[in-house]
Amino acid sequence: MNIRFFLILCVPLFALIYPDYSTAYSIAEDAAWTSGNYFAGVSSEDKKVITSKAEEEMLLFFEEKDLIVTATKHAQMVSKAPAIATVITAEQIRNMGARDLMDVLKTVPGIGISIVTGYGKYGIESRGIKSIDTEKVLVMIDSHRVNETLSGGGTWVFDDMFVENIKRIEIIKGPGSALHGANAFVAVINVITKDVDDIDGVDVRAGGGSFSTQHYDLLFGKEYSGLKIGGTFDYLDTKGARLNVESDRIKKSGQTDDWKKRYDLGIKMSYGDISFNGRYVNKERGPYIGVLNALNDESKIETGHLFGELIYKHSLKEDLHLLLKGYYDNYYWKADWEIFPEGALSFFPDGFIGIPEAKNRTLGSELQLDYSLWDKNTVTAGVLYESINQYDVKSTGNFNPNTNAPLGSLQDITSWGNWNQNKDRNISALYIQDVWKFTTDIEGTFGVRYDRYSDFGDTINPRLGLVWSFIEKANLKLLYGSAFRAPNFKELYNANNPAQTGNPDTKPEKLRTYEASLGYQFTKNHSLTVTYFDTEIEDIIAIENTKFKNVGKAKVNGIETELKAKYGNLSYGYINYTYQNPWDVNAAYRLHDVAAHKGNIGVNMGLNEYLNANANLLVVGARPRTKTDTRGELSGYEVLDLTLIGKNFYENAEIRGSIYNLLDEKYTDPENTNQVKNDFPREGISFILEARYMF
Repeated sequence: MNIRFFLILCVPLFALIYPDYSTAYSIAEDAAWTSGNYFAGVSSEDKKVITSKAEEEMLLFFEEKDLIVTATKHAQMVSKAPAIATVITAEQIRNMGARDLMDVLKTVPGIGISIVTGYGKYGIESRGIKSIDTEKVLVMIDSHRVNETLSGGGTWVFDDMFVENIKRIEIIKGPGSALHGANAFVAVINVITKDVDDIDGVDVRAGGGSFSTQHYDLLFGKEYSGLKIGGTFDYLDTKGARLNVESDRIKKSGQTDDWKKRYDLGIKMSYGDISFNGRYVNKERGPYIGVLNALNDESKIETGHLFGELIYKHSLKEDLHLLLKGYYDNYYWKADWEIFPEGALSFFPDGFIGIPEAKNRTLGSELQLDYSLWDKNTVTAGVLYESINQYDVKSTGNFNPNTNAPLGSLQDITSWGNWNQNKDRNISALYIQDVWKFTTDIEGTFGVRYDRYSDFGDTINPRLGLVWSFIEKANLKLLYGSAFRAPNFKELYNANNPAQTGNPDTKPEKLRTYEASLGYQFTKNHSLTVTYFDTEIEDIIAIENTKFKNVGKAKVNGIETELKAKYGNLSYGYINYTYQNPWDVNAAYRLHDVAAHKGNIGVNMGLNEYLNANANLLVVGARPRTKTDTRGELSGYEVLDLTLIGKNFYENAEIRGSIYNLLDEKYTDPENTNQVKNDFPREGISFILEARYMF
């Protein structure tokens, strides 16, 4: 039987196979599977944003159940949140052997991960919508947005975010602009990192494995006379998989070049009502294939992101709470492109070389007030201002970017042939949200946000949500929301590029989504959620006659299902399945490169006091090509990962071994220009072995 159809059939069968599991857990998400204090999944700052004494008591009562902050900016139960959400805890991340953020996200219903460019950039797909820059997905770290303005995405730097300092990841599928603004378009991913109390000492890890990979981590946290201070350091060095490319753009064969070096430093401090969160990531990596799908071994991409956020939270009185924060971001990007290698073009014996670079700087502040009108009604209101500056935009090359004529040598062409522009953007925003508990069983959420951009104008995005616990152990969610995706600086200001010209008249993309979700805990130890979504997108930004314009319109609907079970203190299982049907409305054909069917089967077994085993099978269906591609649809694939953890054998030591793609599945991600004959190859079987010690 085809394994993809087997996955679908397993959903109802799973409940019959394990009828006697003993522990109840939350209807929708994974967080209830963790042991100990439930607030291990919520930061100390988030716990302060409890808007009433009644809510505080309620959350303490439900400590063992899963909570989410991202949906309403308040900690609340996932089953009551006005969003279709998944919460993944530190324990689950550890058990699954995740190497980075992408490994975690691929297990989430409705989310897909794939290589989307010839230079090896990863894209995050949500509900059938994906793009080169992942600019339609908002990525946050501790509720601080890290999408940069140049591309609008968050995956240049944070696609391979290390996971050892993560205590939970909150993923919301669907629009989130009513609270979070731009880029909260088809999904919001909020990575919440460990606080000082979560570490309380020193945690050291060292590992290595396939592709000459070395990985080292250090986490520390301690309290000194009321001052809490913690930090993280991560270093990764890998040569990357050397994968066969049958034929590239210039009809040459060879191997991918996907080496990488990354440094990641973070710090958290708090004293009373004041806290600070900072992070610096620097990464260099190889070209995979190349920027224009031509194999080369001399390209290098450098990215860096520095941010710091100072937060003040204070309860003005029992039912009125204040949050004030100021933040600074600096993003750096430079690409040494060997566009075509030596000998490929007769007039460029040393290769066809271009070196673009740019920096973005953001300075912002936000004020938020939470006021409980009475125990059953809470209003959240906030104002935000950001000043964004793109500067030090430079271009170096050995060719004229307008004619491709050789210059004879590598030259600084910034003054006459720059690839983009130094530009400013100012953003003002106002948002308000009302969460109203109409009855014991019915809760409504109403919100709207107004954003004003200095470079393209304003936008208003509302949201409505109704959560009804219509019978015991069941709830129904009816949701509506709109969202926008601001044009990035490439789309607005690209210059001296005959294939991609910026357009200052570009307007934001717009989205409307309707969702209905049913959650049911049908036994003490099983729960099932089924979600239907219907999305319309207008003013999609695309290239028309070499110029960026608002020309596209898409529609996507589908179903997400997830079944979960728990058996014993350390053992659990899950099956999820997503069906999605994205269409280009204008051209009347299905959107390419996106599978209609996707799913996961996962199981974690606490075999005994000393050994834990985890396996996850990812199943992705066939992916259609563009209308003009004659190669036919790209076949689906199944990838099995296995992780074993040995623990409690010596003090606080732990050993983890993971095998990825255990069955050595040969699969590729779609390359939609037909320039790479066998598409973008993905790695076969590989392994990582890691040792950990906690002081």
